[in-house]
Amino acid sequence: MSSENVKHETFEGQPHTHLYTMSDPAGAVVFRTDVMKQVICSPHGGELVTAVLSEEASPDTLPSDVRDLIASPSSGLPESASGTARTGMHDVKTLYLVPTMDCQLACGYCRIVRKQGQQAGFRLSPQEGRDAVDHVLGRAPSGAKRTLVLFGGEPLLVPETVFAAICHVREGRESANTDIMLQTNGIAIDDETAEFLAANDVFVLLSLDGVEAVHNRLRKLAAGGGSYEGSVAGYRNAKKHGCRMGVNATVTTATQDRFVESFEALLEDLRPDKCGAITHLHPVSTGRSRWQVSSEVATRTQIGTFLAARRMGIYHQQMCEKLAPFVNGTWRRYACAGCGGKVVVAPNGTAGICEYNASDGQSFVPLEEFSEEAVADFMSWAARSPLDTRECMSCSALSTCGGGCAYDSQMHMGDPLKFDPWLCDTNIQIIQWLMHDLLSHLQGAVAGQDFHEVTERERALVLGDITVERTLAPMTSIAEFAEARKAGECAAG
Repeated sequence: MSSENVKHETFEGQPHTHLYTMSDPAGAVVFRTDVMKQVICSPHGGELVTAVLSEEASPDTLPSDVRDLIASPSSGLPESASGTARTGMHDVKTLYLVPTMDCQLACGYCRIVRKQGQQAGFRLSPQEGRDAVDHVLGRAPSGAKRTLVLFGGEPLLVPETVFAAICHVREGRESANTDIMLQTNGIAIDDETAEFLAANDVFVLLSLDGVEAVHNRLRKLAAGGGSYEGSVAGYRNAKKHGCRMGVNATVTTATQDRFVESFEALLEDLRPDKCGAITHLHPVSTGRSRWQVSSEVATRTQIGTFLAARRMGIYHQQMCEKLAPFVNGTWRRYACAGCGGKVVVAPNGTAGICEYNASDGQSFVPLEEFSEEAVADFMSWAARSPLDTRECMSCSALSTCGGGCAYDSQMHMGDPLKFDPWLCDTNIQIIQWLMHDLLSHLQGAVAGQDFHEVTERERALVLGDITVERTLAPMTSIAEFAEARKAGECAAG
């Protein structure tokens, strides 16, 4: 996992060319972010490349194919990277349905439950849930992959609305094209609920911060006591009945010391289909959450939890979102579906583009009035991408970043269109580790030669047995990587 010995260099006139040299393993990697190519170099080859890029040696000292890749002027981003911006409601393929912002838990770092604002006391009715499905997902082009996310608070506190929305999707013509995900603490998943979720092919994503002692540090029941036992019981119930399962764990300053070890033990015990490690916390007010870890800790946590997941062949959402474009030779335009890709319907029936802004009473409008024109942030957030930002063109994380969270930028810097330097630092450190990992897998490729152009199959070594699909905007919703499934009849709940 160590990548502290990696030296990163950039060169005048070559904004897309990045050179990583390291002593353990010995060698270098050249990464061209404009053409998404990498060249592995021996120690001697790395010295030659450094001399050429520093204009201390002639490009003719390099083989012609290497020279054309390494020393040719940067071309800028190709049309395939720059032509994928979202432009309107036809790009919306994700609906976040928030039946309530209430929850049985009182997690210390939770933004949603602690700042309900205009949504306090409201609960979506079953008919409002069905209307939201029609009004949002019904606008997507026929045959398009779409996603319904049931979110909260705790959505299963309003089971009749959750069941109604799921049944409405599964009884509709686009059921086979629609993935459904329930994000839950798991406490309310009894046998009947688990049977319903499994019968309707709902992906169940539980918030579990690690083993019991770690999870219970901040994830307390509102009535008092830890929530681990109830959440894990709900997880096992859902899995017993055949649900596809995921776990999301959040690291905080209170849990960072044991987090990776705890995360690995949790995966060993529960063996979910997918997992995630959340390292950035949405602020409760302006400024960082007091539970927010440093970018250095976040980087170590993402890498450490990914390595644990990779050993078990489990998809790691946050890291695979970054690694998929790298492996596939594409570019990640957005990190958040809120940038023109989703609509959120809040407990009082209003709609907006970010669940964390639902409480302010300003950026949400009545569902029937929602449009690109009615919500000012819709089009401005859709233009928020590193691929459209001049200052990002020379960044080594350009292809894998996606720009992070507009809401966090709004809260930290007063401008949702800016990029959070905390996230920038994290993404750059992860790229540095990625080059180290790539060289570790391919060091033998330069045995007896100084240069080796990395193939897509070889880039995939950083994923181990984990597979991801080729896409220009990885995992902006669960639908991006889910397998197509033939939908059966909706099971009554």
